[in-house]
Amino acid sequence: APDGASVFAWEDGGHVYVSNSDRQNKRGGVYAMYFDKQGDVVDYKMLLSDTTRNSSGGKTPFNTWLSCEEYAQGQCWQVDPEGRRNPEMTVLGGEGGNYEAVACDDRNPLQPIFYVTEDNEFGALRKFIPVKGPAGWDTLNGPGTTEYLVFLDDKTFTWRRRDNPARTSQSIYYPNVEGIDFKDGVLYFVSKKKLMLYALDLDNNTYTTSPTNGGLLGSGEFKNSPDQLIRNEGDFLYFTEDGGKTPGVYAVDASGQRYAIFEAYAPMYFRDKTSGLAF
Repeated sequence: APDGASVFAWEDGGHVYVSNSDRQNKRGGVYAMYFDKQGDVVDYKMLLSDTTRNSSGGKTPFNTWLSCEEYAQGQCWQVDPEGRRNPEMTVLGGEGGNYEAVACDDRNPLQPIFYVTEDNEFGALRKFIPVKGPAGWDTLNGPGTTEYLVFLDDKTFTWRRRDNPARTSQSIYYPNVEGIDFKDGVLYFVSKKKLMLYALDLDNNTYTTSPTNGGLLGSGEFKNSPDQLIRNEGDFLYFTEDGGKTPGVYAVDASGQRYAIFEAYAPMYFRDKTSGLAF
């Protein structure tokens, strides 16, 4: 059951496609496919095993993959795409939770800030601020500060050291958070229960919202739960979809115009989901 994924540069112009495996009872993990510069598959291996429901995750600025477990005692694991280092559990997961995805504000290369979503009505979207210093593998195993997102009203937010106010806030404003990403000072995430996209201005502590199930150009229909979220280097924000009769991949541009990238039109795909989108 493949799920969240990312792409990493590899030796001699090749690349690595890293994908989570969303399976129950310690049967999940992370796999990798290795491509040479011609695009041919030259290797395939398992990078993380004995984990449960590895849903999505995120890419770090120091080129490792973070894999999130989505169950009550889930954790966030750091994985080396080349398999040279053994995977390790990070400090991001704390005491455990239904973790979904990770984003990173990497504007300060000496102190990247990590954001983790929790797919639970009473979850708590958290950020981890490591101590300042050269960022690398050990950044996510060392000391730092964890804070939790709290919406103050329909326009402003703050961060708190305690998770209880954040859990109340999430249950009211953004229950069951799924995908998350960051670019140019803005943190984007989606709520599958509200069918809503949130854009947080991290420098001014303000936010805006927009429905994900609005009108699309052409005949596309994005009516069900938004799942993974990717803000690539271009001008588009991409979504995958969970459920419905035509699960697909969709995009929105800077003007707010929405597009259907592709949809699955066949009974065999009913109530399925799209996953593994990576650039």
